[in-house]
Amino acid sequence: MSSGGGGNGPAHTAPAPGSAEADPSPVTAVSAVSAARAALNAAIADLAALDTRTTGVEDLLALIIDSDHAARALTGLGQTWLHRAVQAGAFTDTGLTCADALSGLLHIDLPEARTRLRRSMLLTEQTTLTGDPLPPRMPGTAAALRDGAISLAHVTVIDTVLRELSPAVDAQTRARAEEQLADLARQITPATLRRAATRLAGWIDADGALTDPADRRRRRSFRISGPDRHGMYTAVIVCDAEGAATLELVRDTLGAPGVTLDSNGDRAGDSENEVGDSGDGAETAAAAAAAERVRDPRTAAQRDYDAVFTAITRTLARRDLGTTHRGLPISLILTTTVADLAARAGLALTAGGTALPIADLLTLAGNHPDDLDTWLCITDLNDRPLHLGRSRRTASTEQRLALFATDHGCTFPGCTAPATRTQVHHVTDWAHGGTTDIEYLTYACDRHHRQIHTGPLGWATTIAPPGHRWAGRTLWHPPALADPTREGRVNHHFHPGDLLRDPDPDPDPGRP
Repeated sequence: MSSGGGGNGPAHTAPAPGSAEADPSPVTAVSAVSAARAALNAAIADLAALDTRTTGVEDLLALIIDSDHAARALTGLGQTWLHRAVQAGAFTDTGLTCADALSGLLHIDLPEARTRLRRSMLLTEQTTLTGDPLPPRMPGTAAALRDGAISLAHVTVIDTVLRELSPAVDAQTRARAEEQLADLARQITPATLRRAATRLAGWIDADGALTDPADRRRRRSFRISGPDRHGMYTAVIVCDAEGAATLELVRDTLGAPGVTLDSNGDRAGDSENEVGDSGDGAETAAAAAAAERVRDPRTAAQRDYDAVFTAITRTLARRDLGTTHRGLPISLILTTTVADLAARAGLALTAGGTALPIADLLTLAGNHPDDLDTWLCITDLNDRPLHLGRSRRTASTEQRLALFATDHGCTFPGCTAPATRTQVHHVTDWAHGGTTDIEYLTYACDRHHRQIHTGPLGWATTIAPPGHRWAGRTLWHPPALADPTREGRVNHHFHPGDLLRDPDPDPDPGRP
């Protein structure tokens, strides 16, 4: 049986009991790993140094094929190494989930980190509680990936079709399906494999429709993406029968022609529900409402959108959601700069992270319903008052609003979590003498806030000093294991203007 990374090593004679080879020391194992890493880096450097401008076509194609096979094989081995690291407790002392720690270590998105961790469990040998070895859950796929014969796209197809099989499919049938798909994946593209896998699933799981209410509830989702270049957003909702019935009720009552329109054809209150119920006045109002519905210029889809929007704003107006969320008022909160407001150009930002054109902001300010509060913070991004010192540990509402006006959301590099999904973080920890002063506070989402600690995989935060390229901004310093320099980084997601600045030839890293 092979061992280590899952590859087949050279045959060798069993060492004599008591010999050094029979019980290799940790130093020997570490030296072997270091030597292998050095050899890998040297091989990559040799390939990078090749001048391929005059290389023949056959050699170029051979390089392409060999490099792709090598990358696939290394990916397969990497799954094993990742699983071994998790089993060894590599992320235990970080105070983070394995996915959060891996995301920060490799600079990958959290969903990608979760996918890698899950995939490593599927493609790596397991052990029982008694230490007995178990094959990978997807042995054929694991072998094909280590051989460099398939890509991660093939793995995703096989994993997806196996997960979507109903519980009625027994383990033996699943195992045969995985083996067949893995063999087939060695010969065809992921797209073709997907079609074949769909047909195979139809044969072995003909009655695989979800019938369990719990299964249907797990598939519910709501996602907002955008904006596109026109400033429009796309919302996608997957709902169960109860959700669909509720949306139908909203659509039928508030989405009828003329409803939610005022006399100018603009979205307003529910005119049909405001009709009287007796006398000539009722007949006149009913006739007016009917005429209004005839003149409704909106499409059915536009009316449905306005119906849902009206239902949501009425819920907010009733204050059913409470008064605050994470210290911010449950109201429409926007921020913009004096310059953009004066020029009537640029973008305002909501606490939920939505970019709003200034023209729409001005329209909203004039037409927003009176029973909904709107907070507008206008700033020049330089003045951040509000100092509480050591008099209290938690930030005040005013400080949170000021932070929203300047930080807009989580300040971790690349994070897109808006203000409504963050908490206030003391750049110098309160327990270590930090003060609740606005210039030493910043926004951090729950996930990245947990990554701030003194362990080997911990991040640190500081405020960029005067003269720094990002003076006054929060600098996040990665763990030394990922970046030995620990150079401070800022989040440009909420400040796209940063990307238009001239590069600083000698930035101060502002190390902690």
